[in-house]
Amino acid sequence: MPPIRTKNTTDNTIACSDAEDSTFAPIIRESAPKGFSDLPALQLTCLESDDDDYASQLPVEQARLPRSSGKFYRKPSVVLIRAPRKPSSQQCESITVNGHVLKPTIVFDTFWRWCAERKSIDDRRRAGEPFPWTEDEIMKTKFFCNTYRVLDKTSQFIIVEVVQKGSQDPGEIVFRVFLFSIFTKIETWQWLEKKLGSITWRDFSQEKYIEVLEKRAQTHTLYTGAFQSPGPKWDYQETYKNHLLLLQTVMDNDLAGKLRKFKRMEDAYAYIASFPSMGDFKAYQLLLNLSYSSVINFSGNDFVIPGIGAVSGLVKMFGKSIENAARVDPNIRIAVIRYMMETQQQHFCRLGLQFSGLGPNRLPMELADMEHAICEVDKYARKAHPNIVDNKNGRLELRRKWTPSSDPYPATPVIPDAWSHAQRNITRRCHKVPAVQKRWAVENIVTHRVVQGRTECNVHWYGYSSNSDTWEPVETLFEDTPEIVNAYWKKHFGKCYSMAHL
Repeated sequence: MPPIRTKNTTDNTIACSDAEDSTFAPIIRESAPKGFSDLPALQLTCLESDDDDYASQLPVEQARLPRSSGKFYRKPSVVLIRAPRKPSSQQCESITVNGHVLKPTIVFDTFWRWCAERKSIDDRRRAGEPFPWTEDEIMKTKFFCNTYRVLDKTSQFIIVEVVQKGSQDPGEIVFRVFLFSIFTKIETWQWLEKKLGSITWRDFSQEKYIEVLEKRAQTHTLYTGAFQSPGPKWDYQETYKNHLLLLQTVMDNDLAGKLRKFKRMEDAYAYIASFPSMGDFKAYQLLLNLSYSSVINFSGNDFVIPGIGAVSGLVKMFGKSIENAARVDPNIRIAVIRYMMETQQQHFCRLGLQFSGLGPNRLPMELADMEHAICEVDKYARKAHPNIVDNKNGRLELRRKWTPSSDPYPATPVIPDAWSHAQRNITRRCHKVPAVQKRWAVENIVTHRVVQGRTECNVHWYGYSSNSDTWEPVETLFEDTPEIVNAYWKKHFGKCYSMAHL
């Protein structure tokens, strides 16, 4: 098990625009050991696959998921108004965000029409109306996510089967959510439950989980088609085995305890993203999955990370104007998504669209929903507007077809119990991508030395050659990896470091 080693730093402020100061101050390593820059970056790559589990409808076996609550507690930041459904010639000519004038294409108005129609499809289906639920020929036959992330099949499964089923101890919840989010595949989770029974951190065994997943991997894909999620380059060739090592490492670092102390959503994000192989978008998606639990209680309008699909969708909406703005303002995409979230009522009304919102309180779309929907409209535009393309992602096909199921569809979706927390009504806006300083894993201590009365340890890092070994002060090394230091001290001095320095 590779413990995480970090280094103290005095310059680790998270960039945000609110007056409230950030409280994120983890003990982190400022830069990789020498030679690290020569290695390929282990970042999440979003394939934006049309085989995405998130892009599927609620499956037959999940059609009778129980409701956790009949109420929607989150306080809406926008009061949506039902506008009459009629055509509009009021083309949006330009918008100004962060001082940048952006020129919308036809895809911008398509976005609002898609959101309204996709939500109407879900409403009609839940009301028991017969297929096709829409006159849109593309939506009739192709898979698309729901307008709201929480309504998607995978999110519904996470709420009921991962978050709310089992022990509600924060550590156990984080373990289950992190484990599920590694694979993001319902069938893999169900296989683990079938073979292991209750999935708990208390009974976690790497060897047992490896044995079970090894059998599954012989005949099935363990991961969803939505993402390529590289694991850390640690002990194994198989990615899923290294992911289990990462899970063990994260839990040993008390992820649940750390998350409950953070005062801002971007602080929690930066901590998660600091672990090896946790790319920006993967860390954000894990944070959203955790938001279905009571472990963290942040507003859904605090913070957003645009994925590759959303970046492509924004290019289709604003063309070269957003690409030019991004060259001088790296946070323009975040600002545009926030603008769209805050002005959604205006655009639905401008286009004469009915938008029912979420639940009895008709809650508006939050930042994550906007990012989520932009990615879907990027795909929808391949067929609706094939002449408008993102030059970096010129795909035109939509491979996955959709055939409706005749099985019952829940009249009311499951909404997380945790959304009733009052803190979720407080928005702490972050307008910039947080600075993430990666953490690195200790494999072992090679030797030690005393320099001017101070003991230092020569550290060998997981996944790197001996040329990257570094000297680290033993006291700070002990703060991060006490097991490694104690084992070395017991071997060389006959007692643990912690006992020797009482």
